[in-house]
Amino acid sequence: MTFLLLGATGATGALFVERATAAGHEVLAFVRDASKITPAERLTPRKEIDP
Repeated sequence: MTFLLLGATGATGALFVERATAAGHEVLAFVRDASKITPAERLTPRKEIDP
């Protein structure tokens, strides 16, 4: 399953990313500053939406 996550750099979002990716799910995270998110397998940080 793929999850769309807003707020992945906060405490709750980071925990969600950790648990979802550990369970084998894909996470698409929209963030303002991609440098604040810890890289992880199955995690795709995005700054903007492609038209």
